[in-house]
Amino acid sequence: MIDTPQIAHPTDESTNASDHRPDPILKFVAHRISEPARFPIRAGLTQLNNGSYGCCPEVVGAAQAELRRRLEGDPVHFFKHELEFYSDDARGAISRFVNAPAKDLALIPNGTVAVSTVLANLDLQAGDEILITDHEYMATMNELGKLCKQTGAVLKVAKIPFPQVDPDQVVEAVLGAVTSKTKVALMSHICSASAIVLPVERIVPELRSKGIDVFLDGAHTPGQIPLDIGELNPTWYAASCHKWLATPKGTGFIYASPGEQAGFKPLALSCRVHELREDRQPFLCDFDYVGTNDYTGNLVIPVAIEHMGAQLPGGWNALYQRNHDLVIAGASIICDALGIEQHVPESMIGTMVGIPLPAPQSGEVTEGTIYDDALWDALYLKHNIQVPVWALPGIHPRVMRVSAQLYNTIEDFERLAGALKAELG
Repeated sequence: MIDTPQIAHPTDESTNASDHRPDPILKFVAHRISEPARFPIRAGLTQLNNGSYGCCPEVVGAAQAELRRRLEGDPVHFFKHELEFYSDDARGAISRFVNAPAKDLALIPNGTVAVSTVLANLDLQAGDEILITDHEYMATMNELGKLCKQTGAVLKVAKIPFPQVDPDQVVEAVLGAVTSKTKVALMSHICSASAIVLPVERIVPELRSKGIDVFLDGAHTPGQIPLDIGELNPTWYAASCHKWLATPKGTGFIYASPGEQAGFKPLALSCRVHELREDRQPFLCDFDYVGTNDYTGNLVIPVAIEHMGAQLPGGWNALYQRNHDLVIAGASIICDALGIEQHVPESMIGTMVGIPLPAPQSGEVTEGTIYDDALWDALYLKHNIQVPVWALPGIHPRVMRVSAQLYNTIEDFERLAGALKAELG
C-alpha cells in the first residue's frame, strides 16, 4: 500500500490541519485493488491504439467518481483544504514509481501542457540553439515554433534513421548536432509516431556534462517501460499518465530539478499565486491549484499504480515484460503476413512498435478521411480495428503503430494481420 508523503501542511494555534486530512482515495478502493482490471472497451472493437489516449479500468474510474462526489459535496472545503492533501498523495505515488522526490513533482493536465509549460519557463536569447530530433511530437514542434518566433532562438535538428536504427546511431546523431550555441536539448524518451525508445540514459549525462540543460518528453514512458528519473538526472521531465498508467484522461506531471524551481510557473496563474507560505514552496502551491478545474484524474494516480501493478504476480515488472513480449510477437505476425521485416531492434521497443508499410499507391484516396490515412479508415470502418496509420514526413511515407496493453491478446494481432492482407493485397 502507498504511504502518505511527508510534505508540510499549514497549521494555526487552535487547529492542526493535518488532523483533518481527508481519507486517501486509495483507502476507498483498497478492497478492489487486486480485482482483474476491466476496461470499458466497446464490444467488438479490436483496440490496438492504447498509445494515443490509453484506457482507464473500472476500479480507477470508481475512485474518480468517489472523489467527484466528495468535491461536489463541499467544493469550497475541497478546493481550499482537501485538494492539497490529495495532491500530495498523488505526488507520493508518482515519486515512488519513477524515483523522483515528491517535492520536485508538479501535477499537470497532460503531456502537451507539460511541454508547453517547461518551454514557457525557459530563458532564451536570440541565437540560442534548441537541440531536438526529427521524431518529435507535432504539438511540441508547434510550441517550439512559437517559442523561436518570440525569442529568436533557433532549432537544431538531429536526424534519426527509421526503421533501420540502432542506439549508437541515435547517440552519435544527437551529440554530433551539439554546438557552442546549444542551450537546451529537448527529446522524446519514447517517440510518439515511430514508437522508438531513445537511449536517453546514454545521451543525458553527455549533454549535462557540457552544461546543456536537458528536457525529456516522457509522454509515453510511465507505465510502458521502467522509469528512473533520479538515475537519468534530466533538468526537466514531462509525462502523461493517462496512456500507460491507465489513469483518467488529462493527467500528467512535470519533474523540475531543484535548481530550476524558483520562478517556475504554470501557464495560468491562479488567485493564490501571490500568497507565499513558509511551510510550502510556490512550486507545489502554484501547480496544485490553477483555478477551478476537475483535478480528480490526477488525484487517482495512486489507485491506478496499485491496481495495474496488482494484475500479475510479478507486479509492474511482469506487466512491462508481458506487454513487451506481446507487441514483439504481434509485430512478427504482422510483418510475416505482409512479407516485410521489422528492423527496429528489440532494445528500442517498449510496448508499442512502429511498422513501416508500403507508401500509398498512386490514386489511393488520402484526403477526406476520418483519420490520418485511408488505410486507418479502412481498418476501422471495415474490420472494427483501431490502429493508427500515418506518414512521418522526411522519415518514412507510411507507418502503422501498434500497441500492447493488458487488455490485448495475440489474437488481436492475428486479426490485424488478416485485415492488412485483405486491404494491401
